[in-house]
Amino acid sequence: MKIIFAGTPEFASQHLEIVLESDHEVLCVLTQPDRRSGRGKKVNYSPVKELATKKNIKILQPNTLKDQNLEKNLRDIKADIILVVAYGLLVPKNILDIPRFGCINVHGSLLPRWRGASPMEYSILEGDKKSGLSYMQMSEGLDEGPVYETHECSINHEDSLGKLEEKLIALSKENLNSFLSRLEKGQLKPKDQDSNLATFAPKISKEILQLDWVNQNAQNIICKINAFEPKYGAYFLLGDKRIKIHKAKEISSLPSSIPGTISILENEMIISCKDATSVQIEIIQMEGKNKVSGQEFITAYEDLIKSHKKIEFTTR
Repeated sequence: MKIIFAGTPEFASQHLEIVLESDHEVLCVLTQPDRRSGRGKKVNYSPVKELATKKNIKILQPNTLKDQNLEKNLRDIKADIILVVAYGLLVPKNILDIPRFGCINVHGSLLPRWRGASPMEYSILEGDKKSGLSYMQMSEGLDEGPVYETHECSINHEDSLGKLEEKLIALSKENLNSFLSRLEKGQLKPKDQDSNLATFAPKISKEILQLDWVNQNAQNIICKINAFEPKYGAYFLLGDKRIKIHKAKEISSLPSSIPGTISILENEMIISCKDATSVQIEIIQMEGKNKVSGQEFITAYEDLIKSHKKIEFTTR
């Protein structure tokens, strides 16, 4: 199989590595343009570009796929397939129709559940017990195309976004190259999705990252922390300080606790939630500082905690 690979983040890079270890041939990589970030506005390559550079693979980084010159370039490559994994740009119909087998997307959910940009995050956020991968034929609609195969894994209560990504990558290590070979041999037939069962996972906004102790119970809070760890970081505001929680666990509720109240019990940082539930903070991070344990945070910021025992849900 001659492949054009389209992807950007580390999750995509891991899939590119899987394909490169097979007999399939990657002729070209599509990845998003380089970005400037950090205090020095340093130019950063995407993980996919870093790997493609190391492997001497041709790289294209268009700002949009709606470009006639790009279409010509892709046609001239004469690939059998465009394999898309977390690319981040919309693929128009004229591009979808270029390869012999069209464009195949490795999507991080069991479609039609969680169509959209953030399927893994929403699987954890909503407390799903299982997730998986869908190998699907791309169409003009958002993740609406027919599905060739799905591969399932469990989501445990303590699984973070990073852990779920590891599980899905493991599924592709077992199945992706075999899938591509069987597709090339004409041994697979896709099945249409039931759109009545579709749910949607939009791009993660800054607003959704804030923890709401008053309107969410401990289980909801832990799901949110796990869903955004380590890529984003769920946070709360203590006074004018933005503080991220990277790991927490549910504990027995405190007597007469008011949601959003911080308590220090036996040198542990406890925060009360909705429905008389509570969480114990295990790993936490003050803005601009390193991650520390809950106990270390108490030692460093006890005065701040005592002066703001009640956490307010506000925007900043």
